[in-house]
Amino acid sequence: MSDDTAGPPVPTGPVTLSKALATDGVRRVVLTVSYLFCLVGALAAFGVIDDQPPSLSAVLLPTASLLAPALEGDGLWWVVMVGLGIYAAWMWLPTNADEARGRAVAYPASAAMGLLGVWFFVVRSGDIVIGAFAALAVVAALIRTLYVADRVPSHHFLDRLFTQLGVAVTLGWMSVLTADLFAAALAAHHVRAIWISAETWGILATTALLGFGMALLRYLPGRLYIASAMAWGFVWIAYARVLGQPKAYGVAVVALVSALLVLIAGVAVFLWARGRVRERVS
Repeated sequence: MSDDTAGPPVPTGPVTLSKALATDGVRRVVLTVSYLFCLVGALAAFGVIDDQPPSLSAVLLPTASLLAPALEGDGLWWVVMVGLGIYAAWMWLPTNADEARGRAVAYPASAAMGLLGVWFFVVRSGDIVIGAFAALAVVAALIRTLYVADRVPSHHFLDRLFTQLGVAVTLGWMSVLTADLFAAALAAHHVRAIWISAETWGILATTALLGFGMALLRYLPGRLYIASAMAWGFVWIAYARVLGQPKAYGVAVVALVSALLVLIAGVAVFLWARGRVRERVS
């Protein structure tokens, strides 16, 4: 006698890598391992887990270039690590396992955090040139993460907050540090300013960094967080150029103006994007 209540046969077969990566458990584990690697790299770079002096502060000295923020700006790393950690923890909550945005962002965010961990260890080694290119890779991975997040709508505020906060703040801050690292690499290799003065090059580079920030605000989510992090960086660049060495008052003025403009643009584009969403809903 056959059992008519039996369900459809369950497909069997070997578990492939793609099938394993598609499961929520593996996705969470990969994300968590990437975050822990990033956290260990940060602790190593700041000299917390050993007796060596903080290598991150030694490489990103305010005297390294005209685009270098003051060391007080490093306090933003706490926001970065906490924000990324909250996202990793958020994904372990059972109610968030099937959130579409969290699923979509998990692997790009894992790659970004893994690259950030690599960057910490590269900076720890003291190699400014490799550190500059590693920072560029981190920025590209963060942009990719927010790009993916933007393609997956979410109607829950906390879901949007936790999947964007850490990544967006990291992107804004790393954008400033990447510009600083490339400028520091040129200075370390004694590349002379040509045609115009070094301070004028610094003003042009600060303006270009502002333009890059405006592009991020236009095309990526997490605009207020990106704008806040970049404004933080600009303010500490101005602080270092006025009260530190080398002094460059022109760069300081442009950096302060850039901080104000990026904040205004962040709020304006955020309100514009919210208005477009309301129009689509209506």
